Amino acid sequence: MGSMYRPARPAAILVSLFAISPLLVACPSTPSCSGSQRPYNNACLDNVAITYIECTKGRGFDLTTELSGKLGGTFKVIADASVEAAYKENKEENTVVGLQIVSDCLRIAESSADTAVDRSAAEESRQRADLIRQQVQQTAHIEIAPSQARAGESVVVSGRSFYPDETVAIYVHATLVTQIRVDGQGAFSATITVPKNALPGFQTAVTVTGETSAKTAQAPFEALP
Repeated sequence: MGSMYRPARPAAILVSLFAISPLLVACPSTPSCSGSQRPYNNACLDNVAITYIECTKGRGFDLTTELSGKLGGTFKVIADASVEAAYKENKEENTVVGLQIVSDCLRIAESSADTAVDRSAAEESRQRADLIRQQVQQTAHIEIAPSQARAGESVVVSGRSFYPDETVAIYVHATLVTQIRVDGQGAFSATITVPKNALPGFQTAVTVTGETSAKTAQAPFEALP
C-alpha cells in the first residue's frame, strides 16, 4: 500500500512561521553616508559632530537621549540642541556642570572643525552656553523709577541676571502685581501700577522673584500719601 499524502494543516503552518519569525527579522542596517559623514547611532554625522558628542559623553554629560531626534541634522542643530539640554538640566537640578561641559567641548569642536560654517556654529553655541552659565551664577538686580509714587500711579521696574526666558513675579510689599517673562538675556522692563493697599508714608520694597531660578531681588520703594 502506497504512502498517503496529507496536506499540512493551516494551524501547523502558522506555528512554524511563528517559530522561525525571529530568524527573519533583519538587523538594523548601517546608514549609507556620503562625503565626509560617518555612521553614528543610526545617523550620518560629520566628524566634528561625532567628536563633540563623544567629548560630552566622556565628561559625564550624555547627550544621546536629548539629541536622539536631531542627530540627522547639521552640526549647528546639534550644538544648539545641546545648549538647550544643558540649560534644561540646570533648571531641573540647579547645576551648571552640563553648561560647563558643553562649553568646553564646543571649544574643542571649534578648534577641530573642518569648515568655517561649523566653526561659527560651535562659537555661537559656546557663547550662548557661557552667557547662560554666567547669568545663572550672577546675583539678580532690579531698579525702580521713580522710587516714590502714589497708589494708582505707574512706576517702571527693570531687572537683569535672571534665568533666560523664565517667568518672574513682581510684588509691591506682599501684593503680587504682575508676572512677566524675561528675555533671552535674563533681563526685563515692566511698567506696573502701585496697588491701592500700599500704605503711604512707610518704607517698603518692590520684590521680583524668578519662578525657575528662585532668584530674588529687591529695591526700596515708598508709597506717597
